[in-house]
Amino acid sequence: MRKKLEYNFDDEVASKFCYEMDKNKIAIHFEGYYCLLESQYIDKPCIWIIESFDYAKSKLSSESAYSDLEKHLGIISMVLSSELNDTTLELAVMTTDDRYVNLLFENPLLNLKLK
Repeated sequence: MRKKLEYNFDDEVASKFCYEMDKNKIAIHFEGYYCLLESQYIDKPCIWIIESFDYAKSKLSSESAYSDLEKHLGIISMVLSSELNDTTLELAVMTTDDRYVNLLFENPLLNLKLK
């Protein structure tokens, strides 16, 4: 069975970002999200948690090859796009220092928590 995202944050500005290296966990706070199941925007604060991934990689959008996650990871200010392909989550994000970064997570556990 193919996994699909039930929500997205495309072009949604992040209000808080946290990366816990020792737990392979990223938490991004938003003021709302788009529910793909209901095809509507939900105007409620939430936290998108990406955790327990086997590994993660990053690259600048202008580069062709991925490197270690920490090489390009900065404070995420916006998720530009997200795509889940079976076991791989791909994100295009913008950081607070105006870099466009692509992130790749293998076998992540994804959770959406409403505040």
